[in-house]
Amino acid sequence: MSESRTLRLQRAMASLILDGDENLLEADPGFPAQMQGLAEADVQSFRDQVPALMTYRELARMSLIEPLEDTFPILRALLEEADAWDGCVQAFLDARRVKSSHYRDIAPAFLGWLATTQWGQDRWPFLLELAHAELLEVLVAHFPDTTTAEEIHADPELEDRILLEVATQVVAYRHAVHKASEASPIPVATPTYLLAYRSREGEPGLMELTQATAAFLVMAGTQTLAESARALGLTDLGPLMHLLRDLHRVGAIAGFQAPI
Repeated sequence: MSESRTLRLQRAMASLILDGDENLLEADPGFPAQMQGLAEADVQSFRDQVPALMTYRELARMSLIEPLEDTFPILRALLEEADAWDGCVQAFLDARRVKSSHYRDIAPAFLGWLATTQWGQDRWPFLLELAHAELLEVLVAHFPDTTTAEEIHADPELEDRILLEVATQVVAYRHAVHKASEASPIPVATPTYLLAYRSREGEPGLMELTQATAAFLVMAGTQTLAESARALGLTDLGPLMHLLRDLHRVGAIAGFQAPI
């Protein structure tokens, strides 16, 4: 069955917005419609609306690119210094990875595209981690609230399990991407473990962890604190219990729960 005219019109409009060669579009705005096999009347309609279509293209592209600029300022600084930001964004648009109608889904789609294509990672091996760290802060800040589980308490006991807040994430990187900045966007290559969380006041926070502490926080979500400590060879639990209380106080941990 041949494709409908509506679908071909939609694809022509997508090409008008997303294709990178603006000079070609200015020379012949009917080219996208022609490439989709539309009737000459439709092609001519594109040609007759040059100012309106080019204005629409500019506004629509801006709505796709601005979320990337807002979410990934350090990545943008890195790539602009190498004159590669525009090329990266255009490669992403060429891939047609944005399927959602919500602006909030554009930045995650970009991160997914970086992960699957490995764009730029032969030159910048930390690029995906840097983008992930920048998006992580946004996602943690805006993660939806959920109802706290029942039968949890604030003071940890050795036979408890940890219940992290829903926005809290334990992450591991090969580079210290959390120390990168727009002025200095290239991170040091060193194993890095972080706790990303949202404070009780709603502000995103980031805490550096040791490898053992990061593993403990993950493991103790399914095993008791005592079992997790034994598995990791942790013997001095005093500082660790103090850390758990602090993490509960700031809002990273929802509470502690005895096995049911």
